[in-house]
Amino acid sequence: MTRLGGHGLDHVFHTVRTDFLQVIRSWTDSTGPDDAGAAGVIELGDPTGERPGRVVAAVGEPRRVADLLATVTPQDVVRGATVTRGAGVLAAPTLSAWGLRPATTWDRMVTETAPVVPDLGAAAVVPLDLDRDADEIEAVLAEANPSTRHGVRGRHARRARWSGVRMRSAGEGYRTGALVAAGSATPVPGGAVHLGSIGTLPAFRGRGYAGALTARMTADGVAGHGLVTLGLYADNLAARRVYERLGFVVAHRVETWQPV
Repeated sequence: MTRLGGHGLDHVFHTVRTDFLQVIRSWTDSTGPDDAGAAGVIELGDPTGERPGRVVAAVGEPRRVADLLATVTPQDVVRGATVTRGAGVLAAPTLSAWGLRPATTWDRMVTETAPVVPDLGAAAVVPLDLDRDADEIEAVLAEANPSTRHGVRGRHARRARWSGVRMRSAGEGYRTGALVAAGSATPVPGGAVHLGSIGTLPAFRGRGYAGALTARMTADGVAGHGLVTLGLYADNLAARRVYERLGFVVAHRVETWQPV
């Protein structure tokens, strides 16, 4: 992989971000390009002013992340922090002083390799149009992935290229052309594509639909931007197996802290 060797402030988690926030300030303890454990911290703000406060993101060896965070004084209220997993307990005094508590653990996965897109036979991966398909996508995600932070009503929904899986013929309980899976691919800062809002209706799981949908969006993303990213909760083993088969690897293990 060609874009994943950076450390500290050059780590892919910092250079390719999915939040569309602006870097306000940054800190690092790096001693040079070979310092693989270097800590890097960035303070982010919303350039539109719609979301007040700051977000802090940190990468690096956990002890070094905690030590570097202790030197940071954010310029506004901190509304969230993402740090290398294992750093939170070491940085708890700092994060707690900012009014944060542990929330979730998740992984950022990446790939620069286009996977093979399988033929689904009874179904097909197709492009979707928010002007035409928004209600249908929303209905699928409400059942298939209700915890998604994105979706067709999200702030950046129209930045994304939406795709889905439709049935080629009718069957028990569904019609020809029924949408049974959906997902989005959004160009993000750093010259990459981020996949999100991926979900398959429970009745249609186990048929390879999510894998084919993700493969199609990944292949298109690699062709257009060279790098594709996605995030998943650390305990989502079923999704992890799908993504690993498609060539994704973990770039950063994360814990998120949110306001108390």
